[in-house]
Amino acid sequence: MQPLLWTALGLFLLYALALFGVAWGTLHPLRVPIFLSPGALGLPQLAVQFHSSDGVNIKGWWMHRPGAKTVIVLAHGFMMNRAEGTPLAKRLYEEGCACLLFDFRRHGGSGGKRSTIGWAEQHDVTAAYKEAKAQYPEAKVVIWGSSMGAAATVFAVAHQGIKPDGLVLDSMYSRLVDANSGWWTTFVGPGLMPLLAPSWLFCWAITRVDPRQVDVARDLKKLTLPMLLIYGEADLIVPKIAAERNLAANHSVEIAWFPGIQHSQPRWLETEKYDATMLQFLEKHALWKPSN
Repeated sequence: MQPLLWTALGLFLLYALALFGVAWGTLHPLRVPIFLSPGALGLPQLAVQFHSSDGVNIKGWWMHRPGAKTVIVLAHGFMMNRAEGTPLAKRLYEEGCACLLFDFRRHGGSGGKRSTIGWAEQHDVTAAYKEAKAQYPEAKVVIWGSSMGAAATVFAVAHQGIKPDGLVLDSMYSRLVDANSGWWTTFVGPGLMPLLAPSWLFCWAITRVDPRQVDVARDLKKLTLPMLLIYGEADLIVPKIAAERNLAANHSVEIAWFPGIQHSQPRWLETEKYDATMLQFLEKHALWKPSN
């Protein structure tokens, strides 16, 4: 029995080491190179940098539009960078909005040793919002967030005292621990997901942030500004039950569903509908007015 016991112990230690490696890689994602810019599309592009409230150097681009009545701050998703929001920013700029795109910590060109997939990133959103208000003090400021960026935005409004005029929240998770399971379901399949899902325990140990307590729905209850949720109905990372949990948390929230579409894909696959949905929301709440 003793050799069998040692073999089992060895296998368990190897499994634990593998989970630690998965957790470490999750919190230290590879920096995806910038793959698209406003300048490449013939639009204004001014490099900018500022510091989050906990001292991280944040880099981004301004798409300035003198006299703009609306400023859109674009907060990208996990393992992406400011380039993710560039196509949407192009449309918004053409509709008269100034746009600020930035990289979260440990993403793109920004500083930071690790990502927490939304919680610490609230400080980055806060800094971007303050940059927008400093540049356009009289304009309406709307924050658009994708996935992690959407969650970080809710945390920033709930905990950092910022007061944007509206939020557009695309493919936002409800609880981080559930999004972890959804992530592995999407990328390794439901069969292997149970083997990798426990990696959240090691993420908790490394960051001291309990993913079970990173709860968007809990903080949505505190918010009283116009909010639009956007989800693909075929999303596996944030399944419909999680989206509905967010919706139920605040009855003033509006939601747009995109049937048959997966995580963060509506704006790529149904661009015209996506842009129209967002602009209609902004116009409805007097956050933007068509130029003509």
